[in-house]
Amino acid sequence: MDPLSLVLVVAVAGAGVAAVVWYRKRQVALARVGLRQAEIDLLEIDTALQTFVLSSNYIPESVRRPLGAKVIQIVEGSLPPIAKVVRRGRDSQIRGESEAALRRGNELRRLLEDHNDQYVKRMMTEHSKLLVDDLKADEAQRNAIVRDDVRNLVIAGAGSGKTRTIVGRVCFLLERHVPPIAILAVTFTNRATEEMQHRLKQMGVSIADREKGGVTVSTLHSLGKRVVQAVTTGPISVADDRWTDSLVAGVLREARTGQDPHLAQLYINAILNFHRNEDETAPAVGADKRYRTLRGEHVRSVGERRIADFLFFNHVEYKYEAKASWASVGGERGAYHPDFTLPESGASIEYWGVNQAGEVPVGWTTSTAEYRQGMAWKRDQFRREGKMLIEFYDYERTEGTLDPALRERLTRAGIVLRPMTLEEVGESFGDLKYIGSSIEKLLVQFITNARAMRREPKEIQSHLKRSTPRVHHFGLLGIAVLERYRAALSAEGRIDFSDMLHRAADILESGTNPLPKFEHVLVDEFQDTSAAMARFLKALVVVTGARLFAVGDDWQAIYGFAGGDVDHIIHFESHFGPASTSMLNVNYRSPAVIVEAGAALIARNERQVPKQVVIASREQGEAYVHEVADDDSAIVDRTASLVRQELRQFPADRILVLSRTNHLLEDIIEACRRSGVPVANPDRDVPGVRILSAHKAKGLEADVVIVANASDHLFGFPSKVENPDVLEPVRMSAGDAPAEERRLFYVAITRAMTRLHLVARQGLPSPYLAEIEGGANPSTAPDPSKVRVGARFAGAFSVERLYSLSDRQKAAGIRQSGLLATATSRMAFTSWASFNLEEGALYWLNDVVKEQPYRDQQRVKLDERTSGSLRPRSPVGHQSGGRELRPRPPPSHQPRLLQR
Repeated sequence: MDPLSLVLVVAVAGAGVAAVVWYRKRQVALARVGLRQAEIDLLEIDTALQTFVLSSNYIPESVRRPLGAKVIQIVEGSLPPIAKVVRRGRDSQIRGESEAALRRGNELRRLLEDHNDQYVKRMMTEHSKLLVDDLKADEAQRNAIVRDDVRNLVIAGAGSGKTRTIVGRVCFLLERHVPPIAILAVTFTNRATEEMQHRLKQMGVSIADREKGGVTVSTLHSLGKRVVQAVTTGPISVADDRWTDSLVAGVLREARTGQDPHLAQLYINAILNFHRNEDETAPAVGADKRYRTLRGEHVRSVGERRIADFLFFNHVEYKYEAKASWASVGGERGAYHPDFTLPESGASIEYWGVNQAGEVPVGWTTSTAEYRQGMAWKRDQFRREGKMLIEFYDYERTEGTLDPALRERLTRAGIVLRPMTLEEVGESFGDLKYIGSSIEKLLVQFITNARAMRREPKEIQSHLKRSTPRVHHFGLLGIAVLERYRAALSAEGRIDFSDMLHRAADILESGTNPLPKFEHVLVDEFQDTSAAMARFLKALVVVTGARLFAVGDDWQAIYGFAGGDVDHIIHFESHFGPASTSMLNVNYRSPAVIVEAGAALIARNERQVPKQVVIASREQGEAYVHEVADDDSAIVDRTASLVRQELRQFPADRILVLSRTNHLLEDIIEACRRSGVPVANPDRDVPGVRILSAHKAKGLEADVVIVANASDHLFGFPSKVENPDVLEPVRMSAGDAPAEERRLFYVAITRAMTRLHLVARQGLPSPYLAEIEGGANPSTAPDPSKVRVGARFAGAFSVERLYSLSDRQKAAGIRQSGLLATATSRMAFTSWASFNLEEGALYWLNDVVKEQPYRDQQRVKLDERTSGSLRPRSPVGHQSGGRELRPRPPPSHQPRLLQR
């Protein structure tokens, strides 16, 4: 190598070494900067925590979480790369500083993880006499009582000692020298207020009243009134529930008597569409379904049903698919049957099943080209004969313009429309009393929810788009009644409960607080909080700086009809900020079979706070299903018989009879009294068997619970009359109605302390029974009504009824026929399968064939490919005469026994 090359090589090598040295120095310099920043951040975290460490106070989640996230980022994100660079260098000082920073970061991390738990343990030890000796609180209750975040949420399952925990919290605060006047306990009813005051007085707690100070126990409504009254000249006139009931009844009286023609029309439409719960603007589903009209015939599509009902309601005589003998069909084409023939005018109606582009729905066996050819031929027939054809299109139905189009085109054709009167509707459809009564009750709930949400009529109107006919027409009536309600409030100078709470929140948010400066606000039954209540509570705790202690159970949220929204407890932090959550999950009330039944049922609700219930009782308990004839009198007789039977073992006041609605309650009360059974009257302090609607059972318990009409029935579980779906346009959480109905059944059955009886109509048990006993989960098994004809599917089926076979069926090789039920529907079945089904048993069946529906009845077939696993009928209870209820909770909700 020549000298010049050698010099170049040495120069390049030297430059490389210099570059490496520079790079390492650069990395070390950057590491120093990063380390200094990490040290600064750790010092800031340490300083922020010193307030809580030195005072030994609880670290709020609003502080702990961001600090914890910052520590983790430093320990796991910033420091490891710095340590890697430092290890390569020879600077022992920076290496030591890096290691010290990492140690301090881990110490702070452990402090943030452990500090609050150590606080809880210390408080439980310091206050053990109160918590253990006086209150007899279990560990979970003690934990909840002493946890002292700015926002505290306590999820308290059924029978878990909720009231004891709230009372214990008040006593704990007083023992911690919190002034009684600084404590507020909120209840939702006057009765609950009295019970809470009684329990606190038993613990020696002084209750505030007009004459002396003490702990304030009040409903939110009373507090809201105090706030509003403080800034109002003169007394406040409150529109209570009775005033609202009377106003709605008066408005509907005007509708029924025709005093207000527009209101009368809205009322009639709400009645006629009361059971129309399908989306009639959804895309067509094909030709495998039939739809029953108001007049009773079955038509081929939703659109045809809409047309038939419009004609019938407006006194337009029609014939469905009558033969057009005048049409020139020729030899290759069968007889022509227009969709509707109007004899009085001679006109015909065709409803074309096409979209705006003239295309038929996907999945039709007839192609678009073939259908268009048929349309052209039919139009040509009318043109040739000089007859009138009035045309409507499926896209008008899906776009929501079919009704206006019917009115406009029929009127233009000279056809007179004369809407039915309410009397004529009653003559055509029989007794409307139960529908009218349900609508009246639902309208009160509609107003309550709308006012709680401060929802304006225009906003409600927007929520009616793309809704079912039932929701749409009820909503239009609801808006009209709401406007009358608002006008009446203004005319009489009244304020309702919801607006009172909103106004109280406005006042507090403006900086005015006429209430004592509460330091602690405790709220019972938090799951039933409405939008107005939540807003007032939030304003109260923000303005006063009070700590919030909210206790409730999302599994028992059943007051959506009154404005309550389960979202406030399920997503508590999105409404009230970061919180510490405690769980009371030990059920001290019910035996295993009841707890398991409740868990299996509630597992079907998607939106919930998951919890595994712990069973304190060592008793298995008893639960029976009694199937009686599909008749009200049979339900009443069996219920009264069970009451008499249980009176041999239990006092009358330890028996509780529940029903979904008030429909059968008076008959059950009368049947019991005829038998000499004492019936309770709480209003007059008369003891006896308590006979109530399920909503009134909240907070109660009894050795024996009898649920009357636990059936798939108008007045059963779930109710098909009260239709809570009509309230969704005025609710915060749309789509919660089915879950709330399930929660109501959960509340009903979990009142039982020893034995549960479910009285159901034979062949029509409530779908909740199949859910409890492990029937098909709607989220994992297909809904048979949505399976196309000819397709095979699998699912869990209960055999409701088996029919005797005719000679003709036997000759055809049919082995069985009857009725099957899933969690979502009922269907007739015919079986050629090699195995026999047993009435009352549950099966998982594979390769079930969907058949063409007959009228409104779904139908399936079991053939040689169908297989299944048997779940035999439960044995008959020796004492009750019913079959045993066999709960099958999923693993995620399987309760466990309390370890002693």
